[in-house]
This record gives sequence, C-alpha cells and structure tokens, in this order.
Amino acid sequence: MWFFMVLSYILLGISGFGLIAIGMNHYLHFLAHQHITLDIFVSLVFLAGQTLVMFFFVGTGVNVREYSESQPELGDQFIKEMLGLKRSLYPPTMLTTIVFMIMVILDGVFFMGRISEWWFHILYPLSFFLFVRSTLVQHKSFVGSTHIVLSMTKSFRK
Repeated sequence: MWFFMVLSYILLGISGFGLIAIGMNHYLHFLAHQHITLDIFVSLVFLAGQTLVMFFFVGTGVNVREYSESQPELGDQFIKEMLGLKRSLYPPTMLTTIVFMIMVILDGVFFMGRISEWWFHILYPLSFFLFVRSTLVQHKSFVGSTHIVLSMTKSFRK
C-alpha cells in the first residue's frame, strides 16, 4: 500500500514538472523539433499517475470492505468513510485528466498548423489549475485513507 502511495506522489510530481515543461516548450520553443514527443511523454506519465491514484483507492476500498466484513464488530463505518473519500476524489481527477488530454491533443493540432493558438492559451492555464486542485484533493484523500486504515486496524495492533 505504501509503495503505491509513494509511487503516486512521484508520478504526480513528475507530471507537474512535465506540465510546466509543456507550457515552457510551447511558449519558449526550447524543444521545437521534439514538441509532440514531449507532449506524448508527459501524457503517458500523467495518465500513469492519475490511473495509479484511482486504482490505489479502488484497491484500498476493497481491502477496507473485506477487512470490515471479516470483523463484524467494526460495522460499516469505515466503508462509508472510504466511499466518501472516493466521491470527493474521482470527479476532480477525471476532469483534470480529460482537460489535460484535450489540451495535449489540441497542442499537437496547433503545432501541425490546423487550429489557432488560442485554444492552448485557454486550456493550458485551466489544465494547470485543475492539476494543482486535483493534486491537493488527492493528497487529502491519501491522508484520509491512511487515517481510515490506521483507525480500522487499531484494535488489531494492540
């Protein structure tokens, strides 16, 4: 569990730097000949990070449910808390992923000379804002998930 959480943070950090690099490359052209390659590489890391975050919470939710079912004295309190975390986590994560991918696709289409640059000027700041916001929500969810697991297994550790 901890390995995947740390790996998620690493991938999110690389994604953040990659998002900054996409913006700098678009405006400063420091990798003008590798423009689309950078976009695709950052997209792959970004998608891997976001997917890992979502699957972490799917797996943790399953573990919480199974543990709660094996310990009937716990009730369903921890399951409900985990569902609450997922409800607050998934919408911003999915929105960020969709807007980011649209931004990358339109950046490639702009680089090929098919559309106006204004699409990028609108979607890049929006993508960056949504990324920061969803990363904060993901961090809060990781903290909440850790709290749930530690609270749930507290009686077992004594």
